[in-house]
Amino acid sequence: MKIGRIIVAVVLIALAVFIGLRAKSNIDAKKREAARPAPVTVTAVETAVPTVQALEDKIRSSGNLQAAAEVSIFSKVPGKIANNLVQMGSLVSPGQVVSIVNRDEVGYDYKPFEVKSDVQGVVARIILNPGASVGSTAPILNLVDIDQVKVVAGVDEKNIRFISVGQPATVRLEAYPDERFNARVTNISPVANPLNRTIDIELSIPNPSHRLKPGMYAEVEWTAGRRTAIVIPLVALVERAGQKCVFLAADGAARMIPVTVGSIVGDNIEILSGLKGGETVITTGAGQLNDKDKITVAGPAAGAK
Repeated sequence: MKIGRIIVAVVLIALAVFIGLRAKSNIDAKKREAARPAPVTVTAVETAVPTVQALEDKIRSSGNLQAAAEVSIFSKVPGKIANNLVQMGSLVSPGQVVSIVNRDEVGYDYKPFEVKSDVQGVVARIILNPGASVGSTAPILNLVDIDQVKVVAGVDEKNIRFISVGQPATVRLEAYPDERFNARVTNISPVANPLNRTIDIELSIPNPSHRLKPGMYAEVEWTAGRRTAIVIPLVALVERAGQKCVFLAADGAARMIPVTVGSIVGDNIEILSGLKGGETVITTGAGQLNDKDKITVAGPAAGAK
């Protein structure tokens, strides 16, 4: 019995030693694993060099085309229209007869009265047709002068200092989306609209072929000024913690630089502060980076386009 107890004790001691050694071995292995340096992630990127470009500051507004002038034609005598001698779209010259009116006063026999135009224009609308009563207060038709048309566009008061009478502008029409029409400022309203703080600008557009029709929607663009600016590809700009920034490639690592941005110009963006030009800016891959991340540059740096 005594020998059996000794054997059991020896076995238990050996088992405890084995378990202790095994646990120590596991702890040592975990320490070695923790001490081993983590694998370094290297991000492949592309780069570009900021360029200096000439930029134009633009002012944009919109409005509707209007005739340069519009005149209503009246009969100088009361009666009924016997005949209209023109139709919508007819070109009318000064002194041309446009309508015949029969006077209908009882007891009198009048010759038909000829209604003549005092001005040149195009018939925009026939208001009264044969059989209708006319007088000095009821217009028979409207004439418009569309050899030139105008557009009135509201410009924000903060931009009015950049616009002056005689200044050129460019007009785009939905009717002719691939064309641009030259316009010139002819009038500037002396007052601002108190509701939206805009000032009406009137522009004149030559229209010898009468392609431009009053009522068409127009978008107007002025050049407010020209300047040079540093630009980078738009893809290089990222945001970290609410701050616009770019990453520079330096000695195999990404260095984060806060920047202030300006206008977007096509696929590029203007940098107002933060870059001086000549730096190597990370473009493709910038969105995946953090400051001091390791990088590898794919190919030589290109300039902003």
